[in-house]
Parts: sequence; C-alpha cells; structure tokens
Amino acid sequence: MSDFIFSSKKIKNNLIENSFKTIYKDTLPNIKKYHGEWGSLGVTENFYNGFNTYENKDAIILVIGGPILMFRENNFINNITSSEGTEAIYKRWKNGKMKWDEDLSGPFTILIINKKTSNFICITDLMSFIPVYSFNNSKELVLSTHVDALAKLTEKTDNIDKVSVTDFILHGIITYPFTMYKHIYQVLPASIITKEKNSIKTKEYWLPKDNKEYTSITKAAKDIRESLIEYVNKITSQTTKIAQFISGGEDSRVLAGIMKYHSKDAIIYLDEMNREGEIAAQISKIYNGDFKPFIRETLYYLNILPESSSLVGSSSQYQHAHTYGLHEKSKLNSYHSVFGGLFADALLKGIRIKKNKIAGKLPFLPEIKTNECLSDKSLSNMVIKKKYLLDLKIRRESHLNLIKRFRSNSANEWFNLWPSSMNPAIPNFHVNRRLFQSYEPFLANKIVKIAATVPQKWKLNRRLFHKMAKPLLKPSKFIMHGEGWFPYYSWVLKSLTYPFVYITRKIAKKIGIINNNQGPWSEWDELIQSEKWEKMIEEYKVGSSQFEDIFKQDINILFKSMDLDISQKVNLLQLLYRNIK
Repeated sequence: MSDFIFSSKKIKNNLIENSFKTIYKDTLPNIKKYHGEWGSLGVTENFYNGFNTYENKDAIILVIGGPILMFRENNFINNITSSEGTEAIYKRWKNGKMKWDEDLSGPFTILIINKKTSNFICITDLMSFIPVYSFNNSKELVLSTHVDALAKLTEKTDNIDKVSVTDFILHGIITYPFTMYKHIYQVLPASIITKEKNSIKTKEYWLPKDNKEYTSITKAAKDIRESLIEYVNKITSQTTKIAQFISGGEDSRVLAGIMKYHSKDAIIYLDEMNREGEIAAQISKIYNGDFKPFIRETLYYLNILPESSSLVGSSSQYQHAHTYGLHEKSKLNSYHSVFGGLFADALLKGIRIKKNKIAGKLPFLPEIKTNECLSDKSLSNMVIKKKYLLDLKIRRESHLNLIKRFRSNSANEWFNLWPSSMNPAIPNFHVNRRLFQSYEPFLANKIVKIAATVPQKWKLNRRLFHKMAKPLLKPSKFIMHGEGWFPYYSWVLKSLTYPFVYITRKIAKKIGIINNNQGPWSEWDELIQSEKWEKMIEEYKVGSSQFEDIFKQDINILFKSMDLDISQKVNLLQLLYRNIK
C-alpha cells in the first residue's frame, strides 16, 4: 500500500477518509478500511505489484512500499492484483524465519494485526526510508506513514511545534524524532514495535554501527557492485517494461551499465534540451536505452507546490518532487519498474562529510575532512528569535549525541543520514513511491550496511564509488559528465583536467556566451524573480498567523532578507501554504 492509518480504537470511515484528504488535493485513491475489536485501519492503493493487503481469519497484513524479497524469487512484480509478496512475508514471519535486515531489501513498512488478540507488530526499514509517525495517549495509539494524515485524525493540525517550524525553514528537515506537530513523533528506524496485553514495546533489530568491517577498498567496492547488480537483477529478471531516470551524471550510468542488455526507456526532465540532455542522449544510446526527454514548464517547481507539498507532508521539502505532474506526461505508472540513483552521493561519496570549504567552492580541488559540527548550522540566524534557535540547538545536539553512541568516529556525517528523514533529498522518493513503482538500488539493505562500515576517507574524492563503478562506466569512458569531467577516470585526473572546463564555463556564463540553463534542475534564483513567486507570497502570507512570532521581522520583509537563502525562502513559502490549505 502507499499509506496507512491505524488506530487501536475504532474510528468512523469518514474520519479515515478525511485524514487521507490531507495527502491528495483532488481525487482520493481507493481506500480499504478494516474494523474490529482491535481498532481501525485505513490503507490507500499500493502501486507496487504483489503487495496488496492480505487478510485471513487470524490477521491483517499490509506492506507499504515494494521491498525486494531476498529469500525467494519476486515473480509477482508483473501481477497487478497479487498479494503474493505480502503473503510470503507473513508466512516467513509466522514460521519464525524472518530476518528483517537481510530478507527484505529497500524501503518498506510492515504492519501485522492479530484480529483475535488485538495485538500488532509494526516493522520499519533500516533507515526509515518510509517513515512511520505515532501519537500515543492513555486512550489510543495511532500510527501512520503520513504525518499530516495522522495530525488530522488526532486533531493536532493546529498544535504546531514552533521549534520544528524553525528547523524546517533553516534546514529543510525536522530533527528526529520531532515533527511539525506537538505530541506526534517519528518511530525509530530498523525497529519492531509490538503491542501485547496493552503494553507497547520498541526493539531495534539493526543499527548503523561504526564497525570497520573492511580493510580493503577494492573488496568493499566489489561487494557494493555485486550488491547493486543483485538488487537490480532481482527486479529486471521479472519485469517486461522498465524505465530509468537518465542524466549527464554518473549514478545513472552505473545503473544503465547493470541493465545494458535490458530493453528500457531512459527518461529525463529538463527546462529545455541542453547540455545535460545531449549528454544523457549519448549515454542512453551507449547503454541501449530508448531516450525520452520531457520538457517541463518554466514555472514547474512553483506550479507543483500545492499538490506535491501535500503529498510529501509537512516535515519534508516539496522542492525535491521532481516527477510530480510529469509522471503522467511520461506515463511512469505504466512501467513495472522505474529506477533512480537516489542516495549514491549520500551513502557512497561522503556528501554529508564536512569538508574544507575551498573544495566546496572549487570542486576540482581534493576533498579534506574537517571536524566542523553540522548540528550548529544556521543557528545564528538574524531573523529568528533567539529562544527558538536555542531550543533547536538543544534538539540537534541531542540527536548528534544519540548518533555518537553508535558512531563515535563519524557522527557528523550520519547526523544527516540517520534516519533518512534527516536528509533533505529523501522526499524525492516519498513522492515517487506514491505515484509509480519506484526502485532505488542505492537504498538496498546491503548497500546501506556497507556504507555504514567503510572508512570515511574511502568515500572522499569518489575513491570508493569510482572503484565500484569503473567497470560499469567503461562503455562511456569518453563521455563527459554534465559538470565537465570524465567519471571513468579517478579524482587525480579530474583535478588536472576539470579546472580548465570549470573556469571556462564560468567565464562563458559571466560574459553571456552561455545564457541558458545547462543543468537538469530549474534555477531557483530565476524562479524567485518571477511574477508567479510574488503572487504566491501575497496569496499564502495569510498562513503565517500560527508562527509569525518566531520571526523578528514581518513576513514580507523576510522574503527580501539576505539572512535567508533561496532554499530557506522556498521552505517558508511551503509552510505558509500548509497553513492556508
């Protein structure tokens, strides 16, 4: 299923439907409803074949997402009406054989309700790629995979946590385990939540501990490559209609290399056919993909704010919803599998490791790790009142200290990785999984585990990723990355050749030789200069009433202030919309 709402006490059907209306702006999907002495459950349609809700005389079993079963074949992926995958998980669990960190790969949430005893078990995936939220009081426990739906059902939509509002504006995330709402919290990743005899217990089944299990970078790279191939092949061996998101970068080339001998559509979304698109077209041809570019509207990212922000929920940045609306134009829901390259940077290239600032400004220079604390980022902001910044600092330090308990040497990196809701990019998957059968191979369980156990120094300068990817990049060794370097070759060659391309392009843009967008994403510095942006501010600013006392300045001034960067202003606009919808 795509989303669920579970309550330990019975609730009416209309309350379930009204809760799901917070997710879907227009037409509600099909909602299955279940009631019993154990409580009530509402579940929306799942786009992943084989994972329909399964019910027998003893239990109700639902699966959110489309995990890959590692203990058997996944030959149900083509069957639209099947619950075979759900039944297989239930049977293995019932027989006491299920190992949640090994037997299921990729994002998932499992809920099993015992109809006879009113007990239940809820299992979250390794990193909470599909987060679960909870509300618990003396009368009931309510769980949901969508924070706004849960807030609606529990009548907490006006009970806003202003420290979380501050967090979201500044960082684009809300520090775990908090949410936008008081008394609603995110459930622990890689955990088993059980209810037995009116007692709720939570048990971890895996932690990304800082154990160094590899002494050879070559062995680690080989294991990553083999794990990616295994994950992808388990899907492609069972599907007949495949798509992948292609780009001018290297992550999609790796996946294209794995699927080189499979027929597939290579899809890209652009503002216009540009350098990125031309490179992607070359890559598609080399790796036997049918190149399909789709041009988005100039104001696409502003136009999708209402629908996509509702879809991802109040704790997530909507601006990562790169497919919303375009998914219909490109008919993504007609494919049995759509592959993306999300989190390759985060898990394997050390993008969340704090590095020397000059390497960030001049990306051709070697990356060197620093010990700067990420939890202090933006906490000296001049437009937000000090008391909210101080409370936020306490929360972020608490989360960092929690991670230090199991990652003493790399807590700063994993501060924005664990759980995955701490990474602003994860809403990309949250949107996609609710729209089509989205598969992200870099979220596979073996990839996550390896990423947790390799030395940080291997991730810097693409060393680990490059060793893993090089055999798959060989067919495109002479095709430049969209940014101007060659992925097949090491960081040493990049440091020697990339400066010339980088500086030349900067000069060309400065003097007007290059005057259009050459990348894959829209340029926000242009979007916020549009008339549409000003109209949205004017329309949405009435939504500031619940949190305007957070700021030292008027809302209108904030959007002109230099104390908020572009992304923070977009976060603020999203919050304003959330309060008027």
